[in-house]
Amino acid sequence: MKDLIVFAGTSEGRLLYDFCAEHKMAALFCVATDYGRETLETRNVERCRAAETWNVEPDRASGTRNDKLCKLEHRPEIRTGRLDREEMAALFRREQPRLVIDATHPYAVLATENIRAAALRYAKEAGSGEDVYCRVRRETGAAAAEERGAERFADMARAVAYLNGTRGNVLVTTGSKDLDELCKLKDYAGRAYVRILPHPEILRCFLDRGFAPAHMLCMQGPFTEETNLALLRQYDIRYLLTKRSGAAGGYPEKCRAAQVAGVKLLVVLPPDEDGEGCSVEEARELIRRRLRVRT
Repeated sequence: MKDLIVFAGTSEGRLLYDFCAEHKMAALFCVATDYGRETLETRNVERCRAAETWNVEPDRASGTRNDKLCKLEHRPEIRTGRLDREEMAALFRREQPRLVIDATHPYAVLATENIRAAALRYAKEAGSGEDVYCRVRRETGAAAAEERGAERFADMARAVAYLNGTRGNVLVTTGSKDLDELCKLKDYAGRAYVRILPHPEILRCFLDRGFAPAHMLCMQGPFTEETNLALLRQYDIRYLLTKRSGAAGGYPEKCRAAQVAGVKLLVVLPPDEDGEGCSVEEARELIRRRLRVRT
């Protein structure tokens, strides 16, 4: 049984993982991919090393220290793999959480719908008088000055349709989920430079669709304005295609780099939501209060 289940995969999820590790909580973190798991585990190991709170066991074969055998005093359990609504409901019935936190990406609309519906169903079946579901929201708003001169689109399809009426190289920073839409761009393999996460599965998807290695920039963000500017100049970029991912996603730095380089900024807007939700700090406070975590 787990008191807390968190659907992670964003910087907000990593912050909550750190919080749960620090307080040695009975928590389960759900991520979609092995890369998501690696990100949580690596960040936590690095954090504990920096704080000198990690332990090293001797290598059983040689009796010598081996940093690769580092074991932290406590790390929340991580479950890898995508779940549909029924699988989520079954997970909740099995683990009986007192709180379910959705810290998925702002653009992961279907995941949020499924988590909310499954959590509400679980609470109703359990006869809980408390709202077990909490959505952690990322602040994706940007000052008007940051998006000065930008073209804004409701979705990727409209952004690609706009680009099909233009010429020049495009730096695509929208991730891998919109690959099908991106491939509707005329001469996408020649025009588009895609900045993607350095994971073999993602790399293979783009290779299979005809992208050359020279057009795939495998990097882990967020990035500084200087890094963005260097890429825009190096690859003679005329259009920067991005999502409004907020400060946590390095969005202001992309906006400023585009302005300095004289590159047209194309923004895929976040989906409309009902406005409910909380910040990471508010989620921490809810966890403290609901689960009676000592500070």
